[in-house]
Amino acid sequence: MNFRFKALQRMREPDELDSPTLLAAPRGWIAVFVVMIIMAGASLWAFRGSLPISVSAPGLLTRPLGSAQVQSPVPGTVRQLLVRPTDSVAANQPIARVESLDGTSAQITSPFAGHVVGLGVNEGQVIPTGQTLATVERTDAPDDRMVAMVFVPAARAVGLTPGRPVDLSVSTAPASSFGLLRGRITSVSPYPLTSGELTGLVGGDLAAKTYASASAPRLVIVDLVRDTATRSGYAWSTTNGPPNALGTQVSVQATINLGSQTPFSLILGR
Repeated sequence: MNFRFKALQRMREPDELDSPTLLAAPRGWIAVFVVMIIMAGASLWAFRGSLPISVSAPGLLTRPLGSAQVQSPVPGTVRQLLVRPTDSVAANQPIARVESLDGTSAQITSPFAGHVVGLGVNEGQVIPTGQTLATVERTDAPDDRMVAMVFVPAARAVGLTPGRPVDLSVSTAPASSFGLLRGRITSVSPYPLTSGELTGLVGGDLAAKTYASASAPRLVIVDLVRDTATRSGYAWSTTNGPPNALGTQVSVQATINLGSQTPFSLILGR
């Protein structure tokens, strides 16, 4: 009898049009409203939000003309090295004395002024023609100063123009303690560097490997922003920066700021 009573109740239900029907529980409506608010916020952010665009690349602090290798024009034995690393040399100053196979002695001079950053031979070493005797960081540019040379892969160099701000993480001044060194792009090479050009700028094949990438890099020269209030004489993202002066031949990691774009544009690949 109980089963029959329930069956009759169900048969009468379609005719009970005046009875209220519960479409959703209050908790269900709250969940719907929360999802709608999140979707509206996400849509607004997608069209009105802003994502920074930047390019990162390795580089080093140096002079505008970079470094160059002084090579021996004659074969023979290195009898005397006349300079040491950190020495300053003038144009046409002797840097080594090489004794050729016939016993004659030749003094090898530096064709430009600069600072010796490394030696390629030892005294008593027998060398062929073209052997690198010393690597010299050139200081004979008319506008000699400290700059950052940044080597950006050619595929990522689109949009790099003079005046763009650059943040430099300096290896000898950790960013976590002293902040980032400020700079601005001065020039961008119109063509990618060849392996020979890169080797010549940084002073050797070993150093060039540090800055080489899968694609030939473009050379970006970054001028450092000066600030006489800091110990280094340059502007940093912190108030004071490091407590000592900056030196050249120091590696940096550059972050070049290219502006911003909306998340929607990023999705479309614009």
